[in-house]
Amino acid sequence: RLKNKQQHQEFELKSAMAQIESQNKLQEQRLSISRDLHDNIGAQLTFIISSLENTKFGIPNLDVAIERRLEKISDFTRNTIVELRDTIWAMNKADFTMEDLSSRIFNFIEHAQSANHNIQFNFSIDENLKNKKFSSVVGVNLYRTIQESVNNAMKYANAHHIVINAEKFQEGLKIEIKDDGKGFDTKNVDVGNGLLNMKKRMEEIGGNFSINSEIGKGTSINVELEKL
Repeated sequence: RLKNKQQHQEFELKSAMAQIESQNKLQEQRLSISRDLHDNIGAQLTFIISSLENTKFGIPNLDVAIERRLEKISDFTRNTIVELRDTIWAMNKADFTMEDLSSRIFNFIEHAQSANHNIQFNFSIDENLKNKKFSSVVGVNLYRTIQESVNNAMKYANAHHIVINAEKFQEGLKIEIKDDGKGFDTKNVDVGNGLLNMKKRMEEIGGNFSINSEIGKGTSINVELEKL
């Protein structure tokens, strides 16, 4: 019995060591891919922006339509760089805490506030969520959904106040993104790619997505995860 017990303990120790080694190799691969993305693709995207700016200012009397097109391409490339950085951030984490997500949201809000001083932002989070952990896939999808919701409110709603509220919901969480903008009739509006993408993101992680809006009374977007 003692011998069997000893062999069992040795087997468990070897299994644990093998798992640790596998996790270390996976983390090394993550870091390697992250460096490649940052150094290669990131640098190439930055070069594209620089080339577009040089083209725009280097050619006198540039056609207005062409100039606007160049600006759109430049903006799209900048957004791609932001998304690339977010992806690298997510790849370097085996799992997320609510504190990680909160920090990223605060950082995003600061940039949004600097881009538009006429909008007031408020972000609150339930104390019971502070120690919650979830996978990087869940973290990225939640963050992207919040980001898309805020961007829509800034671009289209003419909002003066945007509120993000995260609270405990069953074994998971519920997040509301609410604005005091012009609102719209949900029954008579073409659903854009942004809304479809948010819904799809939540479906991928087993969550629910809903949107409520009324003309003149703002818009409320709700995402729910019953379990993390």
